[in-house]
Amino acid sequence: MALLGASFQIGRSALAAYQSAIAITGQNIANVGNPNYTRLSGRLTALEGGMTLSGIAPGGGVNLSGLQRHVDAAVEARLRMSASLRAGSQATYDVLSQVESLYNELSNYDLSTQLSTFFNGFSELQNDPDEITARNLVLDQADAVIGTLRRQRAALLRQATDLDAAVREGAQRANQIATEIASLNEEIVTQDARGPGFSAPLRDRRDALLRELSELMDIQVRERDNGAINVYVGSEPLVEFNHSRGLEVQTELSDGLSRATVRFADNHGTVVMSTGRLAAQIQARDEHLVGQLQSLDQLARGLIYEVNRVHSTGCGLVGYTNITGTYAVNNRQAALNSAAAGLDFPVNNGTFIVHLRNRSSGETITRQIEVDLDGIGTDTSLESLAQQLDGVPNLTAGVTADGRLQLSAGSGYEFWFSEDSSGALAALGVGTFFTGTDAASIDVNSTLRSDARLLAASLTGEAADGENAGRLAILGTQSSALLSNQGIQDFQARMVNTVASAAATAATAQEAADAVHSGLMAQREAISGVSLDEEAINLTTYERAYQAAARYFDILNILSTEVLNLVSTR
Repeated sequence: MALLGASFQIGRSALAAYQSAIAITGQNIANVGNPNYTRLSGRLTALEGGMTLSGIAPGGGVNLSGLQRHVDAAVEARLRMSASLRAGSQATYDVLSQVESLYNELSNYDLSTQLSTFFNGFSELQNDPDEITARNLVLDQADAVIGTLRRQRAALLRQATDLDAAVREGAQRANQIATEIASLNEEIVTQDARGPGFSAPLRDRRDALLRELSELMDIQVRERDNGAINVYVGSEPLVEFNHSRGLEVQTELSDGLSRATVRFADNHGTVVMSTGRLAAQIQARDEHLVGQLQSLDQLARGLIYEVNRVHSTGCGLVGYTNITGTYAVNNRQAALNSAAAGLDFPVNNGTFIVHLRNRSSGETITRQIEVDLDGIGTDTSLESLAQQLDGVPNLTAGVTADGRLQLSAGSGYEFWFSEDSSGALAALGVGTFFTGTDAASIDVNSTLRSDARLLAASLTGEAADGENAGRLAILGTQSSALLSNQGIQDFQARMVNTVASAAATAATAQEAADAVHSGLMAQREAISGVSLDEEAINLTTYERAYQAAARYFDILNILSTEVLNLVSTR
C-alpha cells in the first residue's frame, strides 16, 4: 500500500501540474490580441521519489516549479531606443511638411510668384508711368505680397504655439507615466514576494509604460535585484524605485517668442533629451520654426529697405507738399548710425539732394544735404539734419515729439529727393513705398494709398519718365547686404529650398526609423508574442497529458481495489 501511495502522489502531481499548464496556455490565448502582453510558459520539473521493489527510483511525479515571461531585455532596450527615434523623426517631419505646405510653392498664389508679379508691375509702370491704373495695380500687387508675408508669419507663430502646447501635453503625460512606474515598482516587489507569476501582469503594464515613455523622450532602464527598475533621462535619474522626481514645464520668453521647456520638478533642472517626440518638437520649434520666422522677417526687412531706398530718390506725377517720416529715432541728438538713435535700417556717410519746384513757374532749385557719419567731429543727428533741410529756401523742417523728421513746402511749392548715397531717407521713412520693419508690420505707405500719383516712377518728374520704375523693377534680382548679399527673390527661393530639403531629409529619416522599429517589433513578437498555432499544440499536449494522468488514476484505483479485496478475503 505504501507503494500505491507513492503512485497516487505521482498521479496527483501530474493532474495538478498539467491543469496549471492548461491554465497558463488559456491565459496566453486570452491575451492574443493584447499588444502589451508577454507570453508565459510553465517550467515543469520532475520530483524525486522512493525506490520500487526492484530497487529503482522512478521519481515522485512532476511539479510546475516556475513561470517564465518570455522577454529579451536587449531587444526591449533597442525597441525603446528605436521608438524614440521613430517618434522624433515623425514629429520633425510633421512640422516641416506643414511649413512646406504653408509656403505653397508651385502654385499661382505662392510668394515667389507674387514677388515676380510685383516687380513686373514696376516694369509695366515704366512703359506707361503717367497711367493711374498701372500705379494702382502696383499697389494691389504690393498688397498681395504683404498679405502673404503676414499670413505666413502668423501661421508660423501659430505652429510654434501649437508645438508649445504639444510639449506641455507630452511633458504632463511623461510625468504621469513616471509616477505610475514608481508605483508599479513597489507593487511588483510586493507581488514577487508572494510567489512566481503574481507580478506578470504588473510587469506587462510597466513595460508598456516604458515603451510609451520612450516615444516621448530617450530613456535608459536599469533593473534592480528586487525586480524594480530605475529610469534615467540622459545621465539624470527620473525614477528610482518608488520615487519619481517629476517633470514640469516652464515658459521662457526668447526672441519675442514664448517657449516651453521641460524641467525636473524637484530642482527645476533642465531635462536633457536627444531623441523622442518632445526633443524633436522643441528642436523643430527652436531651429526650424524660429529660423523660418527670422528668415521671413529678414526677407520682409530686405524688401522694405531696398524698395524704399530706390523709391525715396524718385519723383511721382506730383511732388510732396508735406511729409512726415515713418521711422523715429530714440535720441534726436544722437548720430543717425548710432545705437542711441535706434534706427532699424542702416545709415551711412553720404549725401542726398532735395529738389524744390515752384508749381506755377516750374522753376526748380536743388540743394545737396550732407549726412556726415565719418566718425570725425560731430556726426549728423536727426536734429542737425532737420536744421540743414530747414535752411533750404521755401522748405520747413523739424522733428516731431516722437522723433520723426517732418517737412513742409512753402505755399505753391512741392519737393522730392534724389541721389541718396547715405540711405538716410529710407532709414527715416521719408518718401518711402513701404512702412514697417518685418513680415508682421510691413505695409504700403499710407501717403501712397491716399494718392497713387506720389508713386515715384520718375527721376525728373517729367511726363513719360519711368526711369525710377525701371530701377525698382530690377530690385528683385539685385543683391542686398540685408539679405546676406542675395537678391530678394533668390533669398526667398533659398528659404523654400531649405525647408523642402529639410522635409525630404526628415521623411527619409522617418522611413528608416520606422523600418528599424518594425524589424524590432517583429523580433519582440517572435520572442514575447502569442502564437495561436503554438498554443494549440501546447493545449493538445497538456490535454492529453492530463487525460493520461486521469487514466493512470483509474488504473491505480483498480489496483488498489484488487489489493483491498485480497486483504479482505484473508
